[in-house]
Amino acid sequence: MQPLYGQLYQFSEVMGRMSLPVHQYLLATEPSVMFATGTSTQADWILPQIELLLEGRPLSYLVISHMESDECGGYRQFHKKYPKMTILCSQFTANELKGFGYKGRITIVDENSSVNEGQIALRFLRYPAEVHLRDGILCTDTRSGVVYSSDLMYHHMSDNRKVIEDSWENEVGSIGPSQIPDDVRRQRLVDDLSKISPKFIATGHGSCVKCTGNGQ
Repeated sequence: MQPLYGQLYQFSEVMGRMSLPVHQYLLATEPSVMFATGTSTQADWILPQIELLLEGRPLSYLVISHMESDECGGYRQFHKKYPKMTILCSQFTANELKGFGYKGRITIVDENSSVNEGQIALRFLRYPAEVHLRDGILCTDTRSGVVYSSDLMYHHMSDNRKVIEDSWENEVGSIGPSQIPDDVRRQRLVDDLSKISPKFIATGHGSCVKCTGNGQ
């Protein structure tokens, strides 16, 4: 399996009547980071590939942006395989996971949080994606230049291109009410996103984006 960008690997499956491509990602750094688990059925085929890519190393962190099946439906399988991994998520997501009986390690993160360890330097942004627009999270790794945008940014894969090119400014400027209907929270997120300059956008759906211009 070849990386999509740097040490970033993509796992993808087309789901549902809309034939929506759903992506999860492994940042095979030391420590390693997984962005989303996929659904329970996706996790079953993703985990053996992760084991091969990590060559026996443990998965250190699992980033869950918000509570949807394609983001965290496989969290039980991941915890069974990697019981010492730490889930990084919002307060709302942590409460939901605990309500479902999750007993693993959870670290609650927000816009003031960071994880600086080995080859990673993770930063987080508030992302109003949860039920009733409660805050989830987006995550950027300033070492690799990768930002995981979850459901925020989407490009149709009409020509089956896994990666397209665009400027970060254009991507941020295209965020509208269809993604976040609350004007105040949308503008707050746009302002926060404007303060970073990633090199690569790992999207939850559709084509990823290689950012033109200067990276972070």
